[in-house]
Amino acid sequence: MRLTVFVLASSCLASRSVDGQVTAQRTASASRSITTRADSVMRAAEMRGFSGVVRVSVGGSTVLHKGYGMANREARIPFARTTIVQIGSNTKDFTVVALLQLVQRGRLHWNDSLFKFFPDMPADKRAITLAQIVDHRAGFPDFVGEAGDFEPVGREEFLARVMKRPLVNQPGTKEAYSNAGYSVLAAIIERVSGVSYDVYVHDHIFAPLGMTNTGFALANFGARRLAHGYHDGKDIGTILGHPHPADGPYWMLRGNGGMSSTVDDMHTFYTALFTTTKLLKPEIRALHFDPNEPAGLAGSDGTSFFDYERFPRRGIEIIVASNNSNAPAPAVRRALAGVLGLSSGGEEHAAIPDRSSSVPPAGIHVPAAPVVALVEEFVRRFNAADVGALRTFVAERFAPDPAAPPIDQRVARMIQTRGNLGAITVTTVSEVAPDSIEVKGTSSVQGPLMITLNIEPGAKPRIRSMGVAVGG
Repeated sequence: MRLTVFVLASSCLASRSVDGQVTAQRTASASRSITTRADSVMRAAEMRGFSGVVRVSVGGSTVLHKGYGMANREARIPFARTTIVQIGSNTKDFTVVALLQLVQRGRLHWNDSLFKFFPDMPADKRAITLAQIVDHRAGFPDFVGEAGDFEPVGREEFLARVMKRPLVNQPGTKEAYSNAGYSVLAAIIERVSGVSYDVYVHDHIFAPLGMTNTGFALANFGARRLAHGYHDGKDIGTILGHPHPADGPYWMLRGNGGMSSTVDDMHTFYTALFTTTKLLKPEIRALHFDPNEPAGLAGSDGTSFFDYERFPRRGIEIIVASNNSNAPAPAVRRALAGVLGLSSGGEEHAAIPDRSSSVPPAGIHVPAAPVVALVEEFVRRFNAADVGALRTFVAERFAPDPAAPPIDQRVARMIQTRGNLGAITVTTVSEVAPDSIEVKGTSSVQGPLMITLNIEPGAKPRIRSMGVAVGG
């Protein structure tokens, strides 16, 4: 009897073993298929000018981790997995984590007002809370500089400028993207912690996670590992090639941008943030980050791009970094989404409809690829609300018009519109005439909207004029 039971059990175990092997083989085969198709997509992008590094994970396994194109064209240094790239506004995530850590340690509260830290703050700004600044709802202007990101401005001069500038809206009423607001948060981190922003994030975020390839002043980057930026073919060097003080970037960038990293280090950071308690307790993390929802976190200076996305229900993570303004990371990210099946299932929230779909929505005439690329760039620039990048975009991608306002006035109007609408999410892009495009979607503040773009056609089309209608 015991022998019979033993034989039956052995048979069952053998069957399970075979089933397990089959499942493992199928999983491995599926991973190889994804790797092959994703690499094919990236090689095609490389042929069209993409240069950068990509890291894609599915179900906890890395299916693609590879560099494409040149990180430094003059020195003929190709992109590699270990290339140091600019992460732009992803620096803001370090700032938020630093603040949340100080909340966790009882050094401040999430809804503390600025008056607590700056008693001489003007009356219109005293009630602004840390949470409002983090959510871009404080009413601060996007930028308070006079000479770009690298203007040699120290902390106290920066704060004085912020105090003098009028708010763009009443605090808490609207979303208005503000890099300056995050620099205010960096100043608070320095005052509360007693150390520079760079030292704080190094000691409390990077070092505990073993992120040895991330930072600014404290990072020991070898010159040959740094990716150069290429704007319309011109080498603009690296961010560390610009003047900066010994303790980090000047204050037009501090806390809101300026840092560099590798895709591996950023994977380590976001994994620790969303799936562990190494940085934050769950109840503290929940004040700003939701590990159960898809996340898309991106940064750019208009030349270098860094995109991070995670889809927890599908176990997918995508990280793409690029250094060529003419072949930005968001464009290849969408191509990768098709390989990963993210265009279905309701978990992708792409800014522009996926042109890889064989059948467009009923009644939609999808414009030619160069026009879609122009719309993509317009949406990206509009949502980022970076004054310098918008100025460049208007100068290069709007058709000359003697009757049009000066570029700075156009940019100011776009920034004001961005403040009134909030971020926009596009649902359809359709061609209603050879030179007219309708962009339908929603705004985070006003709801449904339609943007009409009159286009000057050509190999590199330009915008003649635009109009925005909300409601409906």
